[in-house]
Amino acid sequence: MKKTEKNGEKTKKNSFGVQLSENDVASLVMGGIVEKNVNQSLSQPQLTVLPFPVARHRSQGPHWAPKSSNRLKDEEVDDNNEEDEDHMNIDMVAADAKPIKRKQKKDLDFKQWKELVDSECGNVTGNKKELKFDSNGRQHDLKRGSSGSNSKSEVVKDHERKLEDVGTGELQSSFDSSGMRSTVKSKKSTSSSMHLGAGLEHGSTSMESEIDAENRARLDKMSADEIEEAQAEIMKKMNPELIKILQKRGQNKTVKNRSIGSAAIGSFVEDFDNNMSKKESTSGVVKKMMITNENHTQNGLESKDVPEIKFAGGSLWDTWSTNVESARDLRFSLDGDVINDYGQIPGNSSATGVYSVENASERDFLRSEGDPAALGYTIKEALALTRSVVPGQRALALHLLASVLYKAQDNIRRNQLGLTLKVDNKNKNVDWEALWAFALGPEPELALSLRMCLDDNHNSVVIACARVITCVLSCDFNELFFDMSEKTGVYEKDICTAPIFRSRPKIEVGFLHGGFWKYNTKPSNIFPFDNNMEDDEGEDEHTIKDDIVVATQDIAAGLVRMGILPRIRYLLESDPSAALEESLISVLIAIARHSPTCSEAIMKCERLIQVIIQRFTTKDQMGVDFSKIKTIILIKVLARSDRKRCMEFVSNGIFQKLTWHLYRCAFSIENWMNMEGEKFRLLSTLLVEQLRFWKVCIQYGYCVSIFTDLVPALYIWLDIPMFDQLVEKNILHEFTAITKEAYFVLEALTETLPNFYSTVGPTNDADTWRWTHVGPMIELALKWVSLKDDPFISSLLNIETQNERTISVLWVLSSIMRFLFGVLKSVIPEDGPTIEGGKLPWLPEFVPKIGLHIIKNGLFSFAQTNKSRSFIELLCQYRLQNGQEASLASVCCLTGLVNVIISVNKLIQLTNSNKEVTVSSIDADKVLTDGILKRSIPEMTSLLTVFMKLTSSSGQVAQSVEMFGRGGPAPGVGFGWGASGGGFWSLSVLVAQMDARLVVQLLDIILIESANEITDPTNEEINILTERFNCAFSLCLLVGPRDEIIMHKLLDIFLHPQILKFLDFGIRRSFTFAWQYTNQDYLMFSDYLISHFKNRWLHVKKSKSKSKSKSKSNVKTRDSQHKTSKKTKFSLDTIQEDIDTSKTDTLVTEWAHQRLPLPNHWFLSPISTVDYTKVVNFPTKPDFLEVARCGLFFVLGLETTSRHVSFNSYSINSVPVIWKLHALSVTLFAGMDILEEEKSRGIYGNLQEIYGQILDEKLLEIGRGNSVDFLKFDKEIHDSYSTYIETLVENFAGVSYGDLLYGRQISIYLHRCVGAQVRLAAWNALSNIRALELLPPLQKCLAQEEGYLEPLEDDEMVLEAYVKSWVSGALDRSVTRRSVAFSLVIHHLSYFIFGDHAGDKNSLRNKLAKSILRDYSRKSEHEGMMVKLIQYNKAATHQKLDQAEDTVSLQGPEIARRLTVLMEACEGNSTLVSVVEKLKNVIQKEQCVL
Repeated sequence: MKKTEKNGEKTKKNSFGVQLSENDVASLVMGGIVEKNVNQSLSQPQLTVLPFPVARHRSQGPHWAPKSSNRLKDEEVDDNNEEDEDHMNIDMVAADAKPIKRKQKKDLDFKQWKELVDSECGNVTGNKKELKFDSNGRQHDLKRGSSGSNSKSEVVKDHERKLEDVGTGELQSSFDSSGMRSTVKSKKSTSSSMHLGAGLEHGSTSMESEIDAENRARLDKMSADEIEEAQAEIMKKMNPELIKILQKRGQNKTVKNRSIGSAAIGSFVEDFDNNMSKKESTSGVVKKMMITNENHTQNGLESKDVPEIKFAGGSLWDTWSTNVESARDLRFSLDGDVINDYGQIPGNSSATGVYSVENASERDFLRSEGDPAALGYTIKEALALTRSVVPGQRALALHLLASVLYKAQDNIRRNQLGLTLKVDNKNKNVDWEALWAFALGPEPELALSLRMCLDDNHNSVVIACARVITCVLSCDFNELFFDMSEKTGVYEKDICTAPIFRSRPKIEVGFLHGGFWKYNTKPSNIFPFDNNMEDDEGEDEHTIKDDIVVATQDIAAGLVRMGILPRIRYLLESDPSAALEESLISVLIAIARHSPTCSEAIMKCERLIQVIIQRFTTKDQMGVDFSKIKTIILIKVLARSDRKRCMEFVSNGIFQKLTWHLYRCAFSIENWMNMEGEKFRLLSTLLVEQLRFWKVCIQYGYCVSIFTDLVPALYIWLDIPMFDQLVEKNILHEFTAITKEAYFVLEALTETLPNFYSTVGPTNDADTWRWTHVGPMIELALKWVSLKDDPFISSLLNIETQNERTISVLWVLSSIMRFLFGVLKSVIPEDGPTIEGGKLPWLPEFVPKIGLHIIKNGLFSFAQTNKSRSFIELLCQYRLQNGQEASLASVCCLTGLVNVIISVNKLIQLTNSNKEVTVSSIDADKVLTDGILKRSIPEMTSLLTVFMKLTSSSGQVAQSVEMFGRGGPAPGVGFGWGASGGGFWSLSVLVAQMDARLVVQLLDIILIESANEITDPTNEEINILTERFNCAFSLCLLVGPRDEIIMHKLLDIFLHPQILKFLDFGIRRSFTFAWQYTNQDYLMFSDYLISHFKNRWLHVKKSKSKSKSKSKSNVKTRDSQHKTSKKTKFSLDTIQEDIDTSKTDTLVTEWAHQRLPLPNHWFLSPISTVDYTKVVNFPTKPDFLEVARCGLFFVLGLETTSRHVSFNSYSINSVPVIWKLHALSVTLFAGMDILEEEKSRGIYGNLQEIYGQILDEKLLEIGRGNSVDFLKFDKEIHDSYSTYIETLVENFAGVSYGDLLYGRQISIYLHRCVGAQVRLAAWNALSNIRALELLPPLQKCLAQEEGYLEPLEDDEMVLEAYVKSWVSGALDRSVTRRSVAFSLVIHHLSYFIFGDHAGDKNSLRNKLAKSILRDYSRKSEHEGMMVKLIQYNKAATHQKLDQAEDTVSLQGPEIARRLTVLMEACEGNSTLVSVVEKLKNVIQKEQCVL
């Protein structure tokens, strides 16, 4: 940078910090690079010994020195005279060279800045010249032209001098509520010449600059409280419309993407103004954009843990978008940490503007003073750096991205579940969910950069890229979830991780949310060049942009589309390093878990599987590494997705190659003890995965016969080991992990056992396990159950000494319980009632033996009086006091133990022909005879109470995970969906689902039994049953795609006829009916409701065949009933996976094509369904009228019983009232047949009363002033709700004939708390078809009368609609029928016309008054309406409105004032003035009569 200054006749030039005078000889060689201490004459500049660039500080040289000869006097010379000349006196130049000294850094002085602005104002306004500045800051007078230094004015010189002294001081760093930095904190600048540049050209208005400087100086002296008071005072004085405009302008400034190039380096003024404006917008605008009301719970969640969010200036989506955009400017260190303080940045103050995406690769040691990463990198800058020509920079950028993405996921995992959207960020925390969504979003184009880096020819770059891809695909976090899921042993199926979204609700299903999940992508998007595609589109039609679009929808699908699989195959064939191979196989695992389509893509990728198997077998066979472990996981995942694929692995010998370690491990335990600890840990992990792979094959019916070959190896793991040696070697955890999986394998084998009492032998012994093998395995299992006989296990299962060893033993016990339950389940006959005499002829010996072990070892107390705690109580303590893994282990152990007790009890009861015997002594044999389940009921009841409290709020928290109709805000896979806490992939959700399974088992035992025993229940008994019933009801919200069987059990429980009878008791406590329901009615209700809920919510949408000529490569075949079915207009446009989801064909569950988890208003579907068979085809069409009648009874029972539920548990009271009111409307959408039946009509009316009371209570909580738009039907239900209202009103006018219940339901849409758009649509629809008179009187409407009248109407369109109905005659009959329509019109119009208004409101008042006066002049029959309008008393709004209309309570002066208002509204129109005079005479006559 250069600076020229006029000083007499001499001119000196500052070039790179060295002063040059006019007489210097060195001025002739400006631009030449001269080395220090070089004593040789050169005709041309020569290369020095050291190459350029060199990694040294600029103060170490080389330097420029001044020239001793005279300066050229004429600056405007020809180009030919500007060539470099030979210089012979270079030694003189070298002698004058000096190191560059840093200038003293000075703080930013606002006083000097004010003086600078003052000088600018005085000079620029005084000269009144048109000035222009070039890119170097030189000033040119446009009138006089450019004449060198003599043309420079004193104004610019003054600016330059003062800017030298100002420096760049430290600016405070602050964050707005969305995490966006508003100003930058940087080091003081080392530059001494900061020019105004182009910024001065735009900021040359002197008066504005002076005022702005004064305002800022005054703001600096004010405290925060004083600033807020001043802001409030200004807001009161300003026009609200102007405030909105200013707020919108401020919001645009905060979210604007600043792209400052290198030209902004020297523009200090522009940076300063931008920073200050951002600071103001942060404090003034952003705080008002997001408001949190702590006194009111949110309508959508109704959860105490999640505060309601109100937005004054935008919607929920707008706020989330702001948070995501804020992540654009976050800067990260190489370790992935957010750089909050820019004070550590070397260089000038505008460092954040110096570096951008375009020049990220230019940040080297020379330009950044030895620390290129000090400033940090944004995500986009790091991605730009991945395309650098320097391999080291590419690898560095990828390592930074890996660190940032992993840290983002780790912080997401640590966040509270269900708090994805962050507002009012007072702690200035980074919104990691928004950061993750931005990184995977469309702007950074992350997938494209990673795919390009994977093709790099430098190994370090490829390894770093593979690591980033594993982070993008959330490999580590997803595998943690799946590993924990397999530890439970509960789920036979894995679940796909592909991102999904909900289908839009339709009127056929009553606009209820919770539609079918759909994939983000289609097969045609993942495989654009598939040979099986029917269209002949050329490859040239598919562009990189298409790949990027797919990657923004689903990043894993985008990578597959970009050809990542062939590239991985090539890298594996090129003998990669261990780290690269492990990362590549992890990527393949993530892709295989994505969806059946991506799993099929891996299988179809030529030679990919063969290369992976070859590398597994050709490595050191005795050695174990992570690549081998992950190879087994990959093949296991692929086998799970398709039965035929698993058969292919078995028949091709892949299974034998991958599991040969199981055969090699058949030696004594002493050999294992001699292994090194780390080697044993790796081998243990390998054996665990091999056993899991074997279990998958067994579940498909393969590899059962190899059990006899592996018995010697399994025996080592199934038997109780020498715990002392395992603890000494610190390998107890690894040993028990193998034992646990071995018992899970035995559990899978029990599924292949023939029924114990079956007379027909198995047709194929190779596909079934033999009962002769079962006995020895049970003996080994019972050794673990004998807690009292083994002191080590007894000491471990102590609440005071619990640790990781305890958790390991609990996992083993849970797997043993599942194995024992599987054996007992195979003994129980499937056709029990057909057995001769209804009893079993004999019982296997191991059945009572299992029961005796449970009794003798204190697993249940069975009402014993000793003080020692039972095993059940210890497990409850573990569940309540430990972490997630301990909680899972204890709950799984409890669930298995309860199942074993139920099965043992059932078998003994089927064998024992004696009646129940009451025994006083505690004897194990008699406990079995009496009934082990009956003796354990008290302890199970206590267990149920504990877990009811644990699951009371879990369902509501799970509901808050779904965001914007998606499982998470980001297009990642599994955990990468980006929901806070992990969302549906959180271990917390997994624990809650395990709790739910246990509670379902306990409720199945206790709830139905309790309801059967109660004939005439007391209030206390009803309250207890209500709590348990409500618990079962809340568990439905926890059911996931893999828990469909749990949902079936729950429906069977709380829709049992005996439970419905109990609901009838609860209804009759609150209401009195003239009829009684019979047991036959309860049975009918149960059948209809169970059938409806299963079809409506649990039906899985089947894929239809694409064509008759389907390729032979399709893995699964269709059921015959779907082969010829055609796609209807209601079919979802989604991935067409030609697979069958039955248990025998696949062990994978897809999120797509099903509806779980349920929305919180799912129970309203019987009364809010028009015809769901139009969306999903069913063989038979249900009777929707009967379903609705049963649903009304069920919903009324839920509403009446939920009032007796404790507030700390979830109930239907947590469901927003807007959904309940909407459901009642949909019931009448197809007609009013439901109201013609007496019982249904009575129930419908009672539901209206209940919902009206609930609405009043909610409005009372928030206050009448805040009740406007409380019921946002068009926002919360459906965006086309106005169209639905129009159709509903048409039906009302056509069939209701003024039915009271129907009219009350329509009138709720005229309530003041309903959104203006819906109210206007309802009013216009009623007015257009002349149905306003069919509405009931105000006092007979739903909710309190005040809710229709207050707050007073201020919406212009609604007021105009009222007047339009008045003028058109649509209100004529409403007056005589005392309809609520006329009450609303006269109330709101009277207030608005005769109130105090100004501005636009006054003109609207005059417009409306003139309209009704003109109408009165033409229609004399409206005289009574006009008189009532003038005489209406607003003070009577709390009385009955019809009485207020007939009572003339206004005094003469008030009536005279109102007539004067009408006179003023006429605006001198003589015709209208005469009408007002006429009205005045009429009113005077009426007053005289009275």
